[in-house]
Amino acid sequence: MPHGSFKTALVLSGGSARALAHLGVLEELQKNRIRVDMVVGCSMGAIIGGLYAYYGDAALVIEKMRELVESDLFLNAVSTASEDSPSVLTNGFLNRFIWLFRRGVYYTHSMIRPTLVTEETYSEIMSDLLPDHPIEDLSIPFASVALDLLSGEEVVTRKGSLRTAVAASAAIPGLLPPIELRGRTLVDGGWTDNVPVAPAIAMGAHFVIASDACLDIPHLGALPTSAIESLFRCNEITRILLNRHRKAYADIELIPDIGALYWANFGELDRCLSAGREAFRALAARVRRRRRLRLCQTLMGLLHPCRRGGWRHPFVMD
Repeated sequence: MPHGSFKTALVLSGGSARALAHLGVLEELQKNRIRVDMVVGCSMGAIIGGLYAYYGDAALVIEKMRELVESDLFLNAVSTASEDSPSVLTNGFLNRFIWLFRRGVYYTHSMIRPTLVTEETYSEIMSDLLPDHPIEDLSIPFASVALDLLSGEEVVTRKGSLRTAVAASAAIPGLLPPIELRGRTLVDGGWTDNVPVAPAIAMGAHFVIASDACLDIPHLGALPTSAIESLFRCNEITRILLNRHRKAYADIELIPDIGALYWANFGELDRCLSAGREAFRALAARVRRRRRLRLCQTLMGLLHPCRRGGWRHPFVMD
């Protein structure tokens, strides 16, 4: 059946190592021949989405991501951020990270450095990973979400260098350097819209599949025992609640069952892959059913957005 102008969007969340689960989702979408007409990503989701928009092949994206997380350059960058050796990263980086917090080492360095990973190192990592390709020329339309550090605006980038846009979306504040883009100072979009469903709808999506690999409140662990841990927990709860609001208008929410995987445990790529695959398989029938429903509701793409009000929130299309 021809689908006219009907567009399916894939929205990929941030989540650092946890977001590697998106690779399994991509693999299953491709196996099930569900065409993705646009990709919108945030942070690690922007990295994976940008690679998919460029290569158009899940296997190639998985290969590129495996090369990244196993590379000395990447491991050394994460090690620099944690003041630890690369050999421990795959065995529980966050355990070491928390220990360093309690020892005060991390704070000491964070007070005297502008970012824990240098601009040169971050630029080299992104150059090895992504081409400096115009977003407008990608075979699959793509957008990434970042936060303007000065104005506080959510910025959705749809043009210019793919590498620069993705680097901005993934620039974790304090860890990675901000990216200057068209007069803005941009950092990781996860602080404003970690599952950017509304930008996808605004770009013309009639059907939105959102893959959300972020921690939820039950995975935050035991109650805090110190003032700084209480502050961090409340900050995370705020982000999680905002995330729930932002993704509410997706037609399908895929939530890979990764458990309490530490955010920087990139050695668990295969575990994340499996979780992404299983998340899609569990809802495969629902994906097809809801997609058919949206086809009917939108007269195969002639009507847009054909949704209840409330999905919009302020953001800047750039």
